[in-house]
Amino acid sequence: MDFQLAEEQVTVNDLARDVFSRNGDPQRLFDIEAGPDRFDRVLYRDLAESGILGLPVPEEHGGAGLGLWEIAGVFVEQGRTLGTVPLWETLVGGVLPLLRYGNAKQQAEWLPRVAAGDTVLTVAVDDLTDARPYGARVRVRSGAEPGGDGVTLSGTAVGVRSAHLADAIVVPATDEAGAVGLYLVPTAGPGVRRDTFERTDRGLASDVHFEDAAAALLAEGPEEDRFDWLLRQVWTAVAALQSGVSQAAVRQAADYTSGREQFGVPIATFQAVAHQLADCHIDTEAMEVTYLNALWRETTGRPSRAAVHVAKYWAAEAGDRVARTVQHVHGGMGADVTYPIHRYMLWTTQLANTAGSGAWHLQQLADLVGEGEQL
Repeated sequence: MDFQLAEEQVTVNDLARDVFSRNGDPQRLFDIEAGPDRFDRVLYRDLAESGILGLPVPEEHGGAGLGLWEIAGVFVEQGRTLGTVPLWETLVGGVLPLLRYGNAKQQAEWLPRVAAGDTVLTVAVDDLTDARPYGARVRVRSGAEPGGDGVTLSGTAVGVRSAHLADAIVVPATDEAGAVGLYLVPTAGPGVRRDTFERTDRGLASDVHFEDAAAALLAEGPEEDRFDWLLRQVWTAVAALQSGVSQAAVRQAADYTSGREQFGVPIATFQAVAHQLADCHIDTEAMEVTYLNALWRETTGRPSRAAVHVAKYWAAEAGDRVARTVQHVHGGMGADVTYPIHRYMLWTTQLANTAGSGAWHLQQLADLVGEGEQL
C-alpha cells in the first residue's frame, strides 16, 4: 500500500480546505435551509472559480484533468464543514461516467458547464433492492442503438439526491436483454417528474419518475460491468465524505470537553469521557485507512471490490458510533439545535444509508468471501 500524497494532491486538499473554511460558518446553514432548494450557491460558485469543480474535467473542456484520488480529498474537506452542495453527486455520479463512457459530443455538451459551475448533475444509485448484482428498476423502453439513439426510459428512481437541482441524471437502467447500462437523462425534457422530499440531513432528494423519457446511452469506453464500476466510485466517495464528517465531529468534541469544566477541571480529563473520545479517534483512523485503501486499489487497477465494501461498511458503522458518542459527550448542548454538533449526527445518519447500509455491505463482503475472493 502507498498512501503517500503527491504534491498536486496536497495542493488540491489545501485549496479545498481554504474554500470550504471560508464558507463554513454554521449560521449560513440556517439561512440555506430556509431557502427553497437547500443549495449553497455561493459555495458552489466559489468551488467553480477556484477550479475544484473542474478537477476531473479534461483541460480541453476547462478543467484540470485529475482523477478520483484528487477529488476524494475534496470530499473529506466538504465533510469537515458540512458544505451543502451536490459535490460527489456531480463529480463522481455525473462527470466520471461521462469521462469513462460518454462520447465526444456528450462530453463537450456537459463537462465545460460543470467546470464553470453552471450545471448540477446527479446519479440514481440509492435503490439497490433488486439484485443483479445490485439492481436497476428503471427499464429501457425502446431499442438502445449504438450511441444511444432512440432510447427512452420508464420507471422510478428512488431517493435521487439533489435531483431537484440537477440538469441531468445518470440513471442505471435494464434493457430488454437484462443488461444494466448507464443512461444520461436531461431533466428538462418530457417524461420526467420529480417528487421532492426532505432527507434526514435536511437536504432534498426526489423520487424521479420516468415515462418514456428521452435518454442517451453512455456507450463508449471499456466493456465491463458499468453499474458495478459506478457504484465502486460512489461508495469510495461517500466513505471519504463520511471520514471528513467524523473527523470534524471528534475535533469539536475534543475542543468542547477541553473547555467545559466540572469540579474545577475539564471534563476531557475524566476517564469516562477521554476513553470514549479515544475510541472515536481510533474509529476515524480506521475509516480513513480503509477508504484510502479502496481509493488506492481503485485508482491503480488492483482488485478493489472487497476493499470498497470494507470502506463503506466502516464509514457507516464507525461513523454512526462516532456521531452518537460525540453528541453524548456534549450533554445538553448535543440536543440544542442552534449548536452545530447535531448536524454531524444528521449527516452521518443519512450517509450511513446512502447506496447501501453497513449491514448490506457486510453481506456483500460475505458473498465475496463465499465466492473465494480475498479481502
